[in-house]
Amino acid sequence: MWPYIGLLFLVLGGALWAQGVGIGILQPDSAAILHLESNKKGLLLPRLTRAQRDAIANPPWGLVIFNTQDSVVEYFNGRCWLPAYAEGCDDCNFTLTINPTSGTIDHVNTDTVRTTVTLTQIAGTPQPIALQVYSTLPPYTSYSFNPTVLTGSGSATLTIAVEPLAPAGTYPVIIQAVCGNTIKNVIYTLTIDSCYRVNIFNSTTDYNLTAANPQIPTTQPVCVVVHTYPGVEVSASSTAVPAFTTGNLHPQSVVAILHEGAFLGRGGNGASGAPLPNYSLPGQPGGDAVHITVKTYLYPQGGYIFGGGGGGASAGVEETFNFNTPIGNLSFSIGVSAGGGGGAQLGQGGRPSGTFTIGYFAPGQDGSAGLTARGGMGGILSRTLSYSAGPITVNVTPQGFGGQGGDYGYPGRAGLVQVCIGGVITLPWPFPNIPINIGCLPPGGATLQPGGDAGYAIRRLGGVPLSPYPDGPYLTNFIKGRIGP
Repeated sequence: MWPYIGLLFLVLGGALWAQGVGIGILQPDSAAILHLESNKKGLLLPRLTRAQRDAIANPPWGLVIFNTQDSVVEYFNGRCWLPAYAEGCDDCNFTLTINPTSGTIDHVNTDTVRTTVTLTQIAGTPQPIALQVYSTLPPYTSYSFNPTVLTGSGSATLTIAVEPLAPAGTYPVIIQAVCGNTIKNVIYTLTIDSCYRVNIFNSTTDYNLTAANPQIPTTQPVCVVVHTYPGVEVSASSTAVPAFTTGNLHPQSVVAILHEGAFLGRGGNGASGAPLPNYSLPGQPGGDAVHITVKTYLYPQGGYIFGGGGGGASAGVEETFNFNTPIGNLSFSIGVSAGGGGGAQLGQGGRPSGTFTIGYFAPGQDGSAGLTARGGMGGILSRTLSYSAGPITVNVTPQGFGGQGGDYGYPGRAGLVQVCIGGVITLPWPFPNIPINIGCLPPGGATLQPGGDAGYAIRRLGGVPLSPYPDGPYLTNFIKGRIGP
């Protein structure tokens, strides 16, 4: 009987080998050597870590496992272990993670956020993996990777910088890594806090941000965005105050100025004339357009920031003349002076001050106002004066001018003056008249005092930073005057 039983198993084994083995199914697919069927259970492959996988000695071609570290089914192709989706050992396969996964910009304590991007190449030869931000960031937001390319495994730092004008909200930032045909994405969540908003719709003078907006706290750090609209002119009533100041904000506050209007510093007054010893005086400095007291961002989108022009200097002399004539000695003094012109933006021209021994004063012109303002002309000395003493007539002809007032961003100028003396001694007939020709003093004219400096476009009080403009003189279409402390 036993020979018959052995023959039965041989026949059945041959049949099973011919049609395949079915588990959970009576009729396995004829193309399958093993056909599994279930609506409750799955196929459980051997679960190995990378170290356990790599410890398999001489793995045969086609051996399959589940990699527990990378959560992927892998197979051995005779050369290397590959994820099920990979085609060859030189494919670039990696994992991508970030830490932290979110960050918040409040503009006061933070204007940047950073996250560490970690790449781990899990298959293939080490290859360059490029990093980029795939999503569109909100306006006034920028990013950088350091480094931007990693080879194989490593870490990079993503820095996102946000300016105060960026719109508040929460934004998904898609960080993408690309290696060959492999692309991986991970999402970083960026939150941008809001700032106080101040709009300047109407022209005004001496604008103080905190005084004009009492709702803005001054005892705690805040972020403020100021928007001046087109056609708005903010000017100063005198050179002692700026046209615009950020006021008494907390020192750690931040201000952004979106500027489409005009900030105009007051023009310096032209110098007056005076009797001795100050026939010539320096011009008055122009006023500042803007004072900033906290960290400030400037966005001059068609707006203008002009420091007031410096006032022109007055120019004057007093000369004493002593000379002998056929009828005796003659001695007299003559004083003349010309006022400086006022600086651009309503600087007053120089006026007379005090009295002169003999002579006159030529007043300077006022500076004009508005965006196209110009400095006023200095007074012009051109009128001839006559002085008589008996038969002697002396003609005094001053020549010169006061310093011109400066245009926006320019200092006032110095003046020039001299006095030319001539005359005649009239004798009774039949004696001829005797001409007097003393000449001009001082020879070549005298340039005496300087004009006033131009006002600052932006003065940084306390050394607070201004972005993105470095310190220095500016004479552009939109900024005229110095920026600095």
